[in-house]
Amino acid sequence: MFEFLKKFRKQEQPQQLPEATEVSGLTELEVAKKIADVFPGISHLAINLTITGPDNDVEPSLNNRSFGPQSRAYFVFRCKNADCVDGGFDLQDDLLAATDEGRNEFSGRRLCHGWRNASVVGQQKCYYELNFRAHISYSVEHA
Repeated sequence: MFEFLKKFRKQEQPQQLPEATEVSGLTELEVAKKIADVFPGISHLAINLTITGPDNDVEPSLNNRSFGPQSRAYFVFRCKNADCVDGGFDLQDDLLAATDEGRNEFSGRRLCHGWRNASVVGQQKCYYELNFRAHISYSVEHA
């Protein structure tokens, strides 16, 4: 008789966690178009990144990135919290706005909205902070 009732029990589904930040975006990076195809007027892009922990509990991470026309047009940067799940910083819209307006520079601040670690997914956000400043050089034809 108990065998009969077991059929009606809910089958527990294993919880699928979001992708770990360290591997998220790799597929998108591999298939991203070149900057020359997406932003034909850009000859060089330099982005200075500073990432700090939510309570300034870790030394800030300084990072400079440089992109040319043959670089991939993918501007999502990983969170520096090694345990972060489904986090990162997307600067694509900032770059689009700057190029649409013909600006040579743009800057801003972002918070990582991933999860602090796998054991607190759905409960505690990461909140690492990215401060960035970018400089865009345009080709002579674009000017």
